Amino acid sequence: MEFQHIFRLTAGRRGAGRKAAAFGTALFGALALAGCSGADPAREEYRLAGIEQLEAGDYEAAIQSFEEAIAHSDGRVGDFEVDVLKYRAEAEYKAEDYGAASHTYDVLLEVEGKDADLYYLRCMALAAEGQTARAQEDFDAASAMAEGKKEASPVMDDALVALGTAYQKSGDPERAKAAFDKALALGTATPELYGSLGLALLEGGQPAEAAEYFSQGMALAQPGSEEYGSLLRNRAAALESGGEFSQALELLKQYTASYGSDPEVEREIRFLETR
Repeated sequence: MEFQHIFRLTAGRRGAGRKAAAFGTALFGALALAGCSGADPAREEYRLAGIEQLEAGDYEAAIQSFEEAIAHSDGRVGDFEVDVLKYRAEAEYKAEDYGAASHTYDVLLEVEGKDADLYYLRCMALAAEGQTARAQEDFDAASAMAEGKKEASPVMDDALVALGTAYQKSGDPERAKAAFDKALALGTATPELYGSLGLALLEGGQPAEAAEYFSQGMALAQPGSEEYGSLLRNRAAALESGGEFSQALELLKQYTASYGSDPEVEREIRFLETR
């Protein structure tokens, strides 16, 4: 069955890292021309269009709009350009162009200086690329900067999940577990977090552990919600993957009773009924 992610990264733009590098070079080249031209009012229109496209999941179009916003800027690297770059990096990451996203975070860190959130975000992009050593370095740097602060970074959990997932995929379950345990120990466990951890373990070939995480997420989610349904369906997938066919069948029947059915679920039910 196709696992229903609680939050899904939409596949799209590939191989744009070289393009992002050129963009970063052009941006710093523009810095040397500060004051040579005035800002075009259209830049804000492109920025707003990019944000709307990003929220709608049209990441390719969003990236193009953010590029246009920079192109219509005033030649200075200021708050506007930094804001647009942050949106651009998010769009690149969600388009699964992790090389481009990590490069954009390189640019942001050079412009903004050391910033814990930016290190966590670059950690996520590097982890998704499979660069676990560099991702760990960024996570450690961010953690050192955040040490002693009353509030944890809002993206620290995501960075830990990304790091743990990278370790899981690289065949290092001990470090993966350490990252996942740390995410849970922060005291901010949510249904979404348990769902993310479950998916990482399921994709890493640990269906029993994944099923347990999905179950814990269900305990925190509101029954009948879309989030609960995703966890329920994912738990069924984990149980099926682990050979627990009767339990998986029972969960899928619960799912269809609450959320309706579709051809994929019906195929899975028919398959499980023969096991």
